[in-house]
Amino acid sequence: MPVRFCPIASGSSGNCVYFGAPTAHFLIDAGLSGKRISQCLSHIGVAEIDALFITHEHSDHISGAGILARRFGIPIYATPKTWRYLLRHKVLGPVDESLVMHISPNSTIEINGVAVTAFEIPHDASQPVGFTFVSGETKVSVATDMGRITETVLRSIQDSDILLVESNHDIDMLKNGRYPKPLKDRVMGERGHLSNLNAGKLLSEAASEKLRYAFLGHLSEENNRPLIAFDTVQSILDANRVIIKNLYVADRYAPSEMVEI
Repeated sequence: MPVRFCPIASGSSGNCVYFGAPTAHFLIDAGLSGKRISQCLSHIGVAEIDALFITHEHSDHISGAGILARRFGIPIYATPKTWRYLLRHKVLGPVDESLVMHISPNSTIEINGVAVTAFEIPHDASQPVGFTFVSGETKVSVATDMGRITETVLRSIQDSDILLVESNHDIDMLKNGRYPKPLKDRVMGERGHLSNLNAGKLLSEAASEKLRYAFLGHLSEENNRPLIAFDTVQSILDANRVIIKNLYVADRYAPSEMVEI
């Protein structure tokens, strides 16, 4: 079986991503209902999940995590401070201690033959991270919910074969939109979300000859449009003479293209 990758949903309404390898089936975030996630997994032909990785504690990334853990006995991996928040605020409901797993920022663990690395991202959460997954020679990276591009992020996602990056907002739409000023400032801040322009810059700097598939994710429904995100990022790639043959915009509400290597 090849490495497979599918964003199940990506946006402020809920985030969930599937990663599959010959010996492993993982989810990154579970920001939809448990029922909806189960339906989507069935739709893409996935029968079981071995582990769930949480990037941070915001509700659009965790709302279905507790029910999935209880219903299917799925272990949940998150950073120590993220777990501290989740348990203190009881946002997942009761979770058996055997399913509470820690992964520290900038560290690597191995699960079912897959090397999983958590890397620090700048976001307004307790201890947020992105993830890379390496199976054999194939590397998959997920990097969303970050206010700026850092050396840690760039270093972590380099040499990826499949990459999901945040392309949250069009700057002009956000500045001229209906959000109150404090929220606009938060989104555009250094611990907020990446704009389409910065998504293009990130891909231009991180893309290598290995990169086969790139997804733009976590688009704002209020301050972005799929075509605007795609065109903005593609224009920046073109200006920097970076070729990504398969560039997709991840769907906000439904599974996107399943890709495999």
